[in-house]
Amino acid sequence: MNVHEIRDELRSVLKGKTLDSLIPPLVFLVAYQFLLLGYAIAISIGLALLLTGWRVVRGSSVLYSLLGVAGIGLATLFAILMGNVSDYFLPGVIGSVLLVLVTLLSLLVKRPLPLLLSHITRGWTFTWFLRKDIYPAYFEAGILWLMYFTVRAAFQVFFYLTSNVSGLTLISTLFGFPLTVGILIITYVYGIYRLKMLGGPGIEEYDNDKAPPYKGQTRGF
Repeated sequence: MNVHEIRDELRSVLKGKTLDSLIPPLVFLVAYQFLLLGYAIAISIGLALLLTGWRVVRGSSVLYSLLGVAGIGLATLFAILMGNVSDYFLPGVIGSVLLVLVTLLSLLVKRPLPLLLSHITRGWTFTWFLRKDIYPAYFEAGILWLMYFTVRAAFQVFFYLTSNVSGLTLISTLFGFPLTVGILIITYVYGIYRLKMLGGPGIEEYDNDKAPPYKGQTRGF
């Protein structure tokens, strides 16, 4: 495994999907320090729309752009209706709590979230993931994700209940991109390591009914 391999894997996951959620909240926080709530909201929504237009021009995924705008619009609606600037972040707080519950449930039913997402995004044969020499790697990755999501949700709930807008923005930004990249790198490196330790077949070996000893999964988790 090398840096280029990790970079390519991250690029396939993150390409064209981060600016929509990263920049507008930061701009909102800065604008709110100097302007009224309405102006700060208008600026952040306007920026989100500009980013969407930019992605359309560049031929990036329109779906993720529209989802980004919808998320900001929903957050704005909460802030206006409830009259509290911290409510701008309420949908994100709710989403984080739900993600903790979903991740926990996925572990309890023995279908870890990393396993399900890998199956959906990569299209690998589902029964491969359930092998005794494959499954533990994904279950352990699910525990790692649960810890990460729980810490993020705890911080968001705390800052929301204390109406700490700066704290909400910092946590939303930090956990939204830098730490997400970090957790993806850790998941990938650890996952490949655990698959090798478990000694199971790689997905191609499994699909082709290769007999042991296996070369194992060398790329992709």
